[in-house]
Amino acid sequence: MRGRRFASQQDIERHIANGFGAGAGASYLPWLRVQDVPSRGRSHKIQGVKVDRIHHLLSDLERSYYLICEFSEDVVDIREQYPLLPLEHVQTIAASIGVRYPKYPGTKLSYVMTTDFLLTVRESDGGFKSVARTVKYQKDLEGKGAKRTLEKLEVEKRFWQSQGVEWSIVTEEFFTQDLIKNLGMLRKYSQLPRDLIKSSLHVDFIDCLENSRACPWTLAECLRKIAYRLSISYADARGIFFYLVWNKVIKVDLLDAPLLLTAALPEFEVFQTTGQAFLKEKTS
Repeated sequence: MRGRRFASQQDIERHIANGFGAGAGASYLPWLRVQDVPSRGRSHKIQGVKVDRIHHLLSDLERSYYLICEFSEDVVDIREQYPLLPLEHVQTIAASIGVRYPKYPGTKLSYVMTTDFLLTVRESDGGFKSVARTVKYQKDLEGKGAKRTLEKLEVEKRFWQSQGVEWSIVTEEFFTQDLIKNLGMLRKYSQLPRDLIKSSLHVDFIDCLENSRACPWTLAECLRKIAYRLSISYADARGIFFYLVWNKVIKVDLLDAPLLLTAALPEFEVFQTTGQAFLKEKTS
């Protein structure tokens, strides 16, 4: 699908009228899509498992943070490429702090700034709030070339302050590469076939897993033995294990070690009911 280009105020108004940058949950339409932005790196279109729609992520770093948001039980909605509107309000903020407001390349048309992620998160008292997160590589925030980036981030920060929304920057220092690799693999098992979604099967699976703690087996060997014991296929046993890890019934170290079938059975804890997500977000 061809990307959109903004050459006039009418183009922006048409985009707003068509619902881009509006909605929530599965009905949200990101202001920018992958095909709208000339890529200077890798971009991703990902079918959500938490929110049932295609998510448009403009860098590997955005994808990494998106995986963390999907895994977190505290995050209930993810809206990426969220526009800062109305435009006049954002321009006023920029003018008040002496920042030159950006234009679309090759035009005199004021640019619609966006925030990488607007999240709806569950609070400890059961309520909900919105938080805004901007994702940047650390190198883009340092040195002489970072001045313009920091100016625009200050405008973004003040916009969200004016909305009463918490805002912060996320860099690659927020997570480990092992965590991202693990989450990228685990989310493939976020759902199971209907015949494997049986609480009795999961209880029996966990009992077998508990009985394997002291055995000198690799994870794959352990799962093969559990599969034989429960009269299911190895692929089904593997799927159940990763499904239970993704859904936090089984907790293993995802931060500092790759979850490999060829490695030793990892140390684990079992939670019969999924409680609070163990991965808590840090803010910068």
